[in-house]
Amino acid sequence: MKRESLTTILPNQKIFIILLFAALLRIIVLLLFHPWDTQVENKIILINDALGYHNLANCIVNDLSFCGDTFRTPGYPFYIAIFYVLFGTKPWVVLFSQILVNLIAIYYVFKIGEMIFSKRIGLIAATFLAIDPNSICAITLLYSDSLFVSIMLASLYYYLRGLKFGNNFDFLLSGVLLGISALVRPVAQYYSLILFLFALLWPARNLLLRFKYALLYGLAFVLIISPWLYRNYTLYDKIKLSSVQGETLLQWQVPYVKARETHQSREEIVAEFLAEAQAFGYSKDGNPFVNEEIEQKIAANYIKTHLFLSVTSLVSGIVHTYDNLDTSNIVKSLGFIPTWLANDAMETSRNEFKLIYLFFSTKSLPEIVCGLIVMTMLLVNYITFILGVNLLIKRQQLLVLVMFIISIFYFTITCGPMGLARFRLPITGFYLLIGAVYIDELLIRMSSRNSSYSIYHKEEACG
Repeated sequence: MKRESLTTILPNQKIFIILLFAALLRIIVLLLFHPWDTQVENKIILINDALGYHNLANCIVNDLSFCGDTFRTPGYPFYIAIFYVLFGTKPWVVLFSQILVNLIAIYYVFKIGEMIFSKRIGLIAATFLAIDPNSICAITLLYSDSLFVSIMLASLYYYLRGLKFGNNFDFLLSGVLLGISALVRPVAQYYSLILFLFALLWPARNLLLRFKYALLYGLAFVLIISPWLYRNYTLYDKIKLSSVQGETLLQWQVPYVKARETHQSREEIVAEFLAEAQAFGYSKDGNPFVNEEIEQKIAANYIKTHLFLSVTSLVSGIVHTYDNLDTSNIVKSLGFIPTWLANDAMETSRNEFKLIYLFFSTKSLPEIVCGLIVMTMLLVNYITFILGVNLLIKRQQLLVLVMFIISIFYFTITCGPMGLARFRLPITGFYLLIGAVYIDELLIRMSSRNSSYSIYHKEEACG
């Protein structure tokens, strides 16, 4: 009777334990990180993009405005602003809140695995995500990645549930959540088109139902992002979520390509590109969407005239996204002093063997130890992913496999040539779920062998 009541209270005891363990790991990391320390806040947390999000959150709190910004969408600054209103301007409170955000991602990876494969596969994938160093360290950054991934995975769960059970509400909820995720990171706006097409092509339903589901999903998505589209149209005469694409291309991604050709610093390359852009009418005080169009044209022209270099740089960046150990950020999160590679590392040929040499010759002992642990975990993840793909093909479970592979491909391509480890975050849940399929099969085989071995010896004893 006692056991039954416990089961009623905790129907998923195992996922509860996984989430509890994941929360403990993340709390320990934040305690070691000391995010409430003023020096940590000023020198480590509020830098680069994080400072931009912080300033926009203050705009929302103090002026109820977005300070005319078009580069970023309002989702993450609004999320930060909620905590600034409740607790004061304390970024460390936001970082602690991201523990819960991270747990939501783990939970929905479990739910997706449970629904489309089995409960055990969901638990395996959730366990690997719970101990993933990249996911854990993401909570120490005042960046939108953790929030985006959690909302995107929640959206995907309800989308897949809609496909499986044909529930109208699931498609509406999925569209709403993906719309919110697009307001956190604009990259989701194009991912919505992929899911819209899958809803139309899903063979388990007739054409009329598929069209209805796709329409419900698409309308919910558009409804959520439309106020921001209207804001940009009203202020800047452009129906777009943000002007991020042009600036990212010309001031970040293309410089990574050109640096391999000229060996200049990124700052020098950006200065040259902006001088060229100004000749076409680019102005910091001008319409940001007009500026974006100019930046896109210059970036596209460079890519066309340096196509081979651009493609090889993209491939190199993708490889580096997947094999980036991110040890500097990991040891920084654990309270150690990181050893950064020289600034010109990205300006070299990005030869992986050279990066390995630089890693062992320049990194501190804690970073080398962390790097070896992360490398082992990544190898396990990628090998089981490949074996899981093979197993799903053999089982002819192709529909979900194709959706996951296309999702991985989409978020991989949008990473560009920069090769940052945090760009793996939207992809991680997909390859962990596919890898969990193989791990589950392996566990079944091992259990079967052990059972056969035990039965054989019992018969021998009886004989």
